[in-house]
Amino acid sequence: MDEAWLRAAEEFARVSKRVWERGLVAGSGGNISLRVAGTGLVMIKPSGVAALDCGPEDLIGLDLDGRVVVGKGKPSKDTNFHLGIYRVRDDVHGIVHAHAPWAIAVGLLDYAQLPLLTTQAEAKLRRVPVLPFAPSESGELEALVVGAYRDPDVAAVLLARHGLVAAGPTLAVAEQVAELVEETAQIALLVRMAGGR
Repeated sequence: MDEAWLRAAEEFARVSKRVWERGLVAGSGGNISLRVAGTGLVMIKPSGVAALDCGPEDLIGLDLDGRVVVGKGKPSKDTNFHLGIYRVRDDVHGIVHAHAPWAIAVGLLDYAQLPLLTTQAEAKLRRVPVLPFAPSESGELEALVVGAYRDPDVAAVLLARHGLVAAGPTLAVAEQVAELVEETAQIALLVRMAGGR
């Protein structure tokens, strides 16, 4: 493993821990990925393995066509939409997909977009579409997610019954976007429970 891979694996471990500590994932749910600088590869965890349990030797490196170049095992179930986002957005270098409870709850309601009720959410998130349900690993899910990310104003999407996808210029920024989306979803639900929009 070269130095770029090891640096990326360290960032992967830091962000995995933070995503878990913030309650955005449980067990082996969700997944994160990042572009490995200077290699043309995307790093992602294997399917069915908690990100916290992944060492550098467990992580998988794929090219943008989905071919495994580094590592063994089956890549995460949602690898296709990760790769699709990287193919259509050169500015994205990190992605967090989380089964975050508040985001899932908002995705089950009648919102077409996440209401951006705070000044921070409005400034940083711009637009967060709520996408209809599509099964994991399906071409339909990939098409929905990638289609949404063709809009450069989209930094995150909510997936009905499936959580959120957040992207950023680094994996750390993508994680911050995921946290803000989850906080914003919580606020939206609290406002709705209080009789607001």
